[in-house]
Amino acid sequence: MHATRIYREPNEIVDRLSRFGITAEEIIPVIEAVVAAWNDVVSVDARTAAGTQAYLAGVRHLRFLFLPKGWTIDRKGGVESVLHAESGIRIVYQTVDQACVGIRGPKAINGKGPAAKSAIERSQGILFQEEDLPEVAPEKITALNSSMWFLCVSVRDDDEDDVRAELSLPAAIEERNFKGFLERIFIVKSGDWKTRNPGAILPEDEDVYDFSIARK
Repeated sequence: MHATRIYREPNEIVDRLSRFGITAEEIIPVIEAVVAAWNDVVSVDARTAAGTQAYLAGVRHLRFLFLPKGWTIDRKGGVESVLHAESGIRIVYQTVDQACVGIRGPKAINGKGPAAKSAIERSQGILFQEEDLPEVAPEKITALNSSMWFLCVSVRDDDEDDVRAELSLPAAIEERNFKGFLERIFIVKSGDWKTRNPGAILPEDEDVYDFSIARK
């Protein structure tokens, strides 16, 4: 089993996120948009409406965050992500059952398909050589010429309404879900959401960057 490197202290979170060119505060509007979309459903909506709305908001606002920083939209293999061309890093939005729980990795609410499985195998699979087991050295992860990260957001869990979020690097996908993580960066931990300073301003669609709507 691969050892997971977890970043949970403020100073190490700041340092690790800086390598992506972002701060934890910049991710808050993305999470706020996801929460708003999740809650913007009524009783007559389809059973999957909350999850679908949250996913669409997550993809949109993740791109609002990263595109002005020089990242690009990537849809390779049908997996919606943002791509940093120089490093090969891709980031995907994912709604999960529970985030920022040290003894248990997040699970995707909707199972991951073969496209995501193949993408992770292409990006992280190079790490899994026999001599590397049972642990992959952090410096080897850093040396990857590509990797696929997931911004995992849990809107609520079984015990209480809460919001948690982490940016994490899965080791693999098995039986349509994540199997192990190489790195996990805890951004919004249990209780943080209720004590945060609300009112972060979400970017207006037309003010972020120029885009066009493709009509079929």
